[in-house]
Amino acid sequence: MTPSATHLNYYFTCRRKLWLFNKNINCEHDSDLVKVGKFYHKKYEKDSIELDNIKIDKLRKGKVFELKKKKTAPEAAEFQVLYYLYVLKNHGIMTSGIIKYKENNRLQKVELTQDNEKKLRKVIKKIKKLCLQEKPPFVKKNRFCKRCSYYDLCFS
Repeated sequence: MTPSATHLNYYFTCRRKLWLFNKNINCEHDSDLVKVGKFYHKKYEKDSIELDNIKIDKLRKGKVFELKKKKTAPEAAEFQVLYYLYVLKNHGIMTSGIIKYKENNRLQKVELTQDNEKKLRKVIKKIKKLCLQEKPPFVKKNRFCKRCSYYDLCFS
């Protein structure tokens, strides 16, 4: 199993959602939040770059550019960009990244340092281990649950 950037994102927001997503249980097709995200990304779609199992929003001045609506899960966003940088590095492309938070136009620089790469590899191992589990992790309510498209699946 090769993780995607979505796997990385879900690892930091909800391990149960990650497991369900990995089993192709997708509840996001009706999510208003996902629709808003797709709307924000629409103007970057023509500039997006696909490589292996990643889809980078845009390269801006040679840097990976990732657009986020809000800074609600900064660690998830950072590791998503670190993963893009890691995949690019494995193809011989060394660069850095920028996360732009749409709500306040804040920019965050992301670098794939040796320390960050080590952390990323540990997270990838944990993701693979979690996805191999026979059953999903128990429901653990967190601050992301209330607006999650998987809410009914977990709490009904």
